[in-house]
Amino acid sequence: MSPGPSLIVVCQNTLIGGLRTGILTSISHGIGVCFYALLTVFGMALFIQSSQMIVPPIRLFGCIFLLYLAWNTYNAEWNFNQESFRNNSVGSYLQALRDGLTIAIINPKIILFFTALFGQFIKEDTSVLIKLNLVLIATLVDIIWYILVALLLSRSKLSVLHGSEHFLRKGFSLILIIFSIYFFTDILLTI
Repeated sequence: MSPGPSLIVVCQNTLIGGLRTGILTSISHGIGVCFYALLTVFGMALFIQSSQMIVPPIRLFGCIFLLYLAWNTYNAEWNFNQESFRNNSVGSYLQALRDGLTIAIINPKIILFFTALFGQFIKEDTSVLIKLNLVLIATLVDIIWYILVALLLSRSKLSVLHGSEHFLRKGFSLILIIFSIYFFTDILLTI
């Protein structure tokens, strides 16, 4: 729920494509979070944490994907009027699904978070039902949070932002580039 690349992607997709695009991004992000939650509760967290060969390529791919998103954000057509939201194409919905899922999957820190969180609840004799309930709760919290963000952005008075689309595009692009550089530097320092 803290500011990060996932929040930026949901905000960007909502501002560009409207509420439906923001919701699709939120749902696909939740699916990515569900993937990591499943891996964590069923023991894959130990495997990924112990294998230093898996995490760096995932993180490097994440840096490249953030730069790709920054490029697309910079070159996107932002128009904060209701007519532009109604003219969404199917391609943008598919891109929203892709963006949400990818931004979640490329973040291996989610598995570290779930390891710390679920470690309090999961023991050797924890039932599969309890594990699946934990996964469901984590997934729903993520989806609901980002849908609320999309709702707030889509219901706000976007006409106030009219005329500043260029600056917002540049700002979102710059933030994504900064995240990418930060993560890439972190990768280099941990090698």
